[in-house]
Amino acid sequence: MRHKGKTKTAEALKEAFWKLYSEKDIDKIKISEITDAAGFNRGVFYSYYKNIYEIYNIIERDTMQKIKELSMLMQSFIMDSSSSDKLALIIDIYNKHEKYLKVLFTKDDNPRFMVRMKKMLKENLLNEYKKKNSVVHKTTGYYIEFYVSGMLSLLIYWCINSEKLSIDEFAELLKTLVKTEPVNMLKQIYGRN
Repeated sequence: MRHKGKTKTAEALKEAFWKLYSEKDIDKIKISEITDAAGFNRGVFYSYYKNIYEIYNIIERDTMQKIKELSMLMQSFIMDSSSSDKLALIIDIYNKHEKYLKVLFTKDDNPRFMVRMKKMLKENLLNEYKKKNSVVHKTTGYYIEFYVSGMLSLLIYWCINSEKLSIDEFAELLKTLVKTEPVNMLKQIYGRN
């Protein structure tokens, strides 16, 4: 029972931090603001976290992992756009992490998140390519860069656009984009052409 209480306290502190981070830069947030918003005293904070950046890093790491899952599901969906199971998983992951994704995609005070995320996605694709191909062509990196940049920009645009497409409309858009050259390269990476 005590474990559940500890988890709830840590989550409450994380949620209070995230609400504040959504409104202002990280270097403007005080620990007392987090604990006040969560309904705890300052000492409780230090029982769970070393500093504000530790909370941020935990949220960023967890969100990066979910973006990796989203990316892999989107790539899989592109390979077989008739699979409604993959689309349902994409929707579920997005809905559970939307509040983090929107902020991380739009905050200007931490550009390293976008750099790290893009690097992770490119490395994943390059590793997939290497599994299927014994020789890495000198243009492969360019195709991967183009594909990842485009898909990431599309995902970010969809997440933050106030006139957002529904998930079904977004899926239809992805199906249309499947016919483009970068997607044909992705199919080559996965050995499906």
